[in-house]
Amino acid sequence: MSSGTLLVTAAAIAAGLIILFYWRMVWRRNAADLPVRSLAVTFALVIFGFVLCAWSLMLDRPAFSYSPRESPVAIAIAFDLSPSMLAIPDPEFDRNMPPRYVRARDALLGLISKLEERQENVLVSLIGFTRDAEVLMGWDRNTSQLGEFVAYGLSPGLFTKSGTSMEAAVDALVDVFDMLPQDLQYTSRRIAILISDGEDTLPSSFLGYAIEELASSSFDVIALQAGLLDKSEGVPRYGQVDEFIGFEAMGGDLYTQPNVEAMTAIADATMERGLYVRAEDSASIEQMLRFVARRRVASDEFRKGQLAVLGLFAVVALLCARLLK
Repeated sequence: MSSGTLLVTAAAIAAGLIILFYWRMVWRRNAADLPVRSLAVTFALVIFGFVLCAWSLMLDRPAFSYSPRESPVAIAIAFDLSPSMLAIPDPEFDRNMPPRYVRARDALLGLISKLEERQENVLVSLIGFTRDAEVLMGWDRNTSQLGEFVAYGLSPGLFTKSGTSMEAAVDALVDVFDMLPQDLQYTSRRIAILISDGEDTLPSSFLGYAIEELASSSFDVIALQAGLLDKSEGVPRYGQVDEFIGFEAMGGDLYTQPNVEAMTAIADATMERGLYVRAEDSASIEQMLRFVARRRVASDEFRKGQLAVLGLFAVVALLCARLLK
């Protein structure tokens, strides 16, 4: 039993015993003047208090008396595989910086590794998207398998279509959550991780549709953005011996700029249920881990416990009022 419930329970029992003792003494002194109706109400309050105490004990029963079945956290990952995710800064000035998709991939792999270390109960799914989105891995509890797929099988060029559509990614996330096993549809916490540089090649109205859909969704969102903000990046071109020969022109521009506003809007669409992080930030893995491992306290058991405690407070207040009457 929690300390708050224990305190209220003790107070209810003590108040009930005091009142019963008081009325017992009154009965002995003057049975004719004893307000029988008041005594019945007092007994009813005490019995109701004991019922609430028993209910609270059942809700807070020790862990060794039952085997809890915690629902897994369902995590759906949508990974941007458009050509802009190949962008790097000029190798002449920053030779060791990997492409955007590798930075995002490493952050995701770091999160998966941390979840495995903590033995978190998770269910995972993977989506790849450009202008269209496809489910690359259905719901699975095997995070090691997901890690291997992300490490060795995930890269731009996996899809033949170029361009980026956040709306397609969000639609796929909604669809994949609908594919959850029936027993987990309403019991598991659901988290979408949308990984992109934020460059949406469709008209801005399509991004607006995606944000509206996220706002009406029931899952939390992590927006993991890849792309340097203080250096220009472009999609590299290489010669016959893999030497860097310049940047590929994309849409008439040699450089591709991450869209921070789009990614923060995606995270903010779910109000207090969103998180924005950057792949280049060393703290991003820990931030995502805390977000994923966080448990919502507004569960049914918690609400029942609150009801029991509030009921006990009411009983104690009524008993004390009768005692001081």
